[in-house]
Amino acid sequence: MFMIYEVVIATKKDDRDNKAPIGVYFKDNKIIMHLFYGSHTYYNLLTEDYFSVNVVHPIELVKAVLEDEDDYLYYNKIKSKIPYLKNSYYVIFCKVIGRKFIEKNDIFGKSKMMIVEGEEIDRIYLKNLPKPYNRADGLLVEMAVIYSRLTNKNVKLNEKDKKEFISELNKYFSIIKKVGSLEHKKLAEVMLKEIYNLK
Repeated sequence: MFMIYEVVIATKKDDRDNKAPIGVYFKDNKIIMHLFYGSHTYYNLLTEDYFSVNVVHPIELVKAVLEDEDDYLYYNKIKSKIPYLKNSYYVIFCKVIGRKFIEKNDIFGKSKMMIVEGEEIDRIYLKNLPKPYNRADGLLVEMAVIYSRLTNKNVKLNEKDKKEFISELNKYFSIIKKVGSLEHKKLAEVMLKEIYNLK
């Protein structure tokens, strides 16, 4: 069994950069990820063959679920320009070597997915120093995972499950308010506000 690691995947299509927090598996020099139908990353990697895997602080994962804007840098050693994030600890550049289409049924409902397999072509280490881990980091990432499912129009949830997820978000937020920084709290508030606006 492989562990899932939370990273930010950056892609480019039609001169538009995109970033998204994605859970990935590492296997030797391969990266495997499951992309939900309807996401920008899904559409970009349907036709584009290159992406970057950005290992970042948890706060950067949450920012990636909320917006595409960032201080992008570009890997230029191949024909395609691959965007990557300036705030990464390190970055793995990959070429798509396989795509598989499946349907998945879980607590979030029935979802169409694309499994993308990428092969590492290069990696770089940036000079950003790791920050100490705070309990709010993990809770904020969990909030972002739930937020991304609740706001995806292609994921159908029944009302009971939706209420349970919103209850979890509120529980995580109550702990973040006690142990997190102002930035943790602001990001959590943005997600909660958007969820309540969907109701």
